[in-house]
Amino acid sequence: MSATPVRRVFILGGGASLGAHQVGAMRYLEEQGIRPDAIVGSSIGVVNACVYASGGVEALEEAWRSVRIGVTDFRPSLRHNPVTGLSFASIDGLRKQFERWIDYPALLDSPLDLSFIVLNLSRGEGQFVSNRQDHSAADLRKLVTAGYSIPILFPPVAYRGEWYVDGGFAWNVPILQAVEMGATEIYVLAVVATELPYQRRFAGFPQYLMRLADVMWRTLGNVGYVTTRIDADGTYRGIPVTVIQPTEQHAGFQIGTLLSSNPARSGRLITAGHRDAKRVLTAQQRPRRTRVAKSAHGSEVEPAFRHEVA
Repeated sequence: MSATPVRRVFILGGGASLGAHQVGAMRYLEEQGIRPDAIVGSSIGVVNACVYASGGVEALEEAWRSVRIGVTDFRPSLRHNPVTGLSFASIDGLRKQFERWIDYPALLDSPLDLSFIVLNLSRGEGQFVSNRQDHSAADLRKLVTAGYSIPILFPPVAYRGEWYVDGGFAWNVPILQAVEMGATEIYVLAVVATELPYQRRFAGFPQYLMRLADVMWRTLGNVGYVTTRIDADGTYRGIPVTVIQPTEQHAGFQIGTLLSSNPARSGRLITAGHRDAKRVLTAQQRPRRTRVAKSAHGSEVEPAFRHEVA
């Protein structure tokens, strides 16, 4: 009986400028000979997936060590503003920062299977965009932009008469989608830490609100992972799952930090991602074996995001 072919699926979760952490993690995985056959992206993970598929981890690292994101990248325009538009700011500044490293025609022909979660506001449901669907490069560019268009901050993207925004607010770490794509190994590259520093008391109402924001950010940023039952042996439906995420040092919700980036800070996050990936893989005592996915069991709740963009 022939062995099941290995199919590694990377899940790149969202988390704004914390996305630089994924660069270091992917660098270390590549150094260990671990490369993706498919990538599922959410929010900034969509951007990272596109840059990686266009030019590899080298382009990804060059991009993050070059981009500078600040207040000027989140300014309104005549079309995109809270008075006459549907957002506080235009996404054009941010898009120009990263699109220098994205080759949309190449994405359509990439050997990598790419799947991005977007939120269809017209239908009120999460949907997936794939580079294997019948999209032109121009269409794919629109849908990719929607994938990291944070609602309210950035405008929704119109596509074929419907409106789309960042799908990370619906399903930021979609492990189930990796299973649907035939994964035999899953690597979750989350950038929102699931562990928060312990806090025994609150100095006042403002600190209490900050703690609530941290907890909500931690939960929202890991929807699809923290709600998924990973078995004691580190598998999900019989599929080995490796989770690489930041430590408590990068935990918590800080809007100013999340929406800003510079080469020095990105460099520190890249180094942290490399270190965290090494820590996780080194800690894995058991040999990695590819297993055939088993059917679902138990009372796990699965999100009803089974649709693809038409």
